Amino acid sequence: MSSAGAVGSGASSKRTLALVLGIIGALAIIVGILYAAGALNSVHFLVGNHTKGHHDVRAATAFVVGIALLILAWFAGRGRPAARPLNRHGLTCICHA
Repeated sequence: MSSAGAVGSGASSKRTLALVLGIIGALAIIVGILYAAGALNSVHFLVGNHTKGHHDVRAATAFVVGIALLILAWFAGRGRPAARPLNRHGLTCICHA
């Protein structure tokens, strides 16, 4: 197994993690919008019917969780800057093409 394969699989897993976090974050924001709009007032099979009210708290929580997940997805998906090549003295070289 070469080290290039390991690096490629690491980048692929970071993209997959970013994608999953982004999807869950977007869904959490959609749930927050539905709570804020009052559309989830009658959906008791998801939240149970033992709670009455608290839709504002649930909407705010869904928004905060969704935005936090989207920020995590952005950090997970962004690439690391390429390393500069070293010259013969072991210092970074600013190479002009």
